[in-house]
Amino acid sequence: MKKLGQLLSAMVYQNIAVIITAGIIQGIFGIYGWWYNDRILLLLNPIYNILLPILLGYTGGRLIGGQRGAVVAVIVTYGLTLSSSAPTILGAMIIGPLTGWVVKKLDHVVKKKLPGAGYELLIGNILAAIIATVLTILCFFYVGQTFSIVVEWLTKLLETIIYSGGLLLTAIIIEPAKVLFFNNIINFGILGSLGIQQAEELGKSIFFLIGANPGPGLGVLLAYWLKMKAEQKEGAKLAVFIHFFGGIQEVYFPYVLMNPLLIIPLILGGMVGVFIFQLLDVGLVAIPSPGSIFLFVGLAPKEDMLFILLGVLFSAIATFFCSMLLLKRSPESPTLQENVEYIKFHRVEKNEKQIKKEEVDKITLPPMNIERAKIDNVSAFANINKVENIFFICETGMGSSAMGAAMLKKKLEQANLTIEVGNSSISEIPEYADLIICHQKFLSFVQKTVPNKACYPLRSFTDMKVYDELVKRINNFV
Repeated sequence: MKKLGQLLSAMVYQNIAVIITAGIIQGIFGIYGWWYNDRILLLLNPIYNILLPILLGYTGGRLIGGQRGAVVAVIVTYGLTLSSSAPTILGAMIIGPLTGWVVKKLDHVVKKKLPGAGYELLIGNILAAIIATVLTILCFFYVGQTFSIVVEWLTKLLETIIYSGGLLLTAIIIEPAKVLFFNNIINFGILGSLGIQQAEELGKSIFFLIGANPGPGLGVLLAYWLKMKAEQKEGAKLAVFIHFFGGIQEVYFPYVLMNPLLIIPLILGGMVGVFIFQLLDVGLVAIPSPGSIFLFVGLAPKEDMLFILLGVLFSAIATFFCSMLLLKRSPESPTLQENVEYIKFHRVEKNEKQIKKEEVDKITLPPMNIERAKIDNVSAFANINKVENIFFICETGMGSSAMGAAMLKKKLEQANLTIEVGNSSISEIPEYADLIICHQKFLSFVQKTVPNKACYPLRSFTDMKVYDELVKRINNFV
């Protein structure tokens, strides 16, 4: 299920510019817009009913079956759009990957039985054309009509859920899942796809608000900002601005993972936000990506703008006060555990090449295994000879990885180091990357995807000391 969610989210976020463009047109010139213009609105139906489904089908086909799978998926999706009386956005997200999978599997089977070399191009093109012909006809005559019935039933079901109290309960699943780095799967793969379908019919959707609401994360970070001491306070302050204004949700996840009880305030804040959004019947016209408060305002219909801000504000307040009750104030003097971490930190620093793992294990590690991550970092640099290309990795290659890459670039420029720094998703790590940087929660996934690459895990993408330490290590290889 996780792989399916990642696939769906990748299909949506890779075409996010088209979705936001349609949302802007809807927000400015639609029935909820500032200047209603029925002539400009003529652009929306072709975008939602033809362009966007074909792009989604193309992306799904390419992710599964490569370029050939993408081309065949476009033809099949086009057949679906012609025969369906309902928007085929969700249908394209199923047909595209499925077509790519069929092309990939049949291509693999046929190539094994080829009589000799030199026939690959001919057989491949003929096979792709046959698959496209068969699947397009099936979609045109059968799948499109069936899909229209399913969409009509699904629309009624969603309306029932929205106008009942059941939507509140989604926070019990969504908020913990986001903290476990399923946020992109939820926002793009599930809520986003439902929201696109609803926005095409109603002009706006509450589903765009539920997962992307920055209020709960803001409440947790504000509580940390007030409760923590000097250096920790600065880190929380930076995270507040990056999360709320920059829209990078991943920055507050480590704070919650340090104290899992904070899941409770997040759920409470999420439920408060959904309740207000439902009560006031508000929604956004497109997916806010990233989930910045600026995009929340920019993609809100003019009548909903104030009410959406109220929903974000009250969800933040609810999370904040609940978090304050669960967080303990840090004392001015170091704790015993902090002293132990300090000792271990310097032991690792002084014995970077010869450190023995079992010696560090004699000291009880903190819950987040901070020093374990540090040992992994040491071994990462022990396995490489040069650092010319660095890539930050996250699930989608957009939010936290883009932020981390930008912060490291700035540090490298200050150190007069000319090194290429990029970012990508886990599934698209470049072969030429010398060093891969990711959150420690993704370390095992990255190592499975590219087992021969050096990986440097981080506990937080907003800790400036980590970047200073990283620059020092990189300097030794330049």
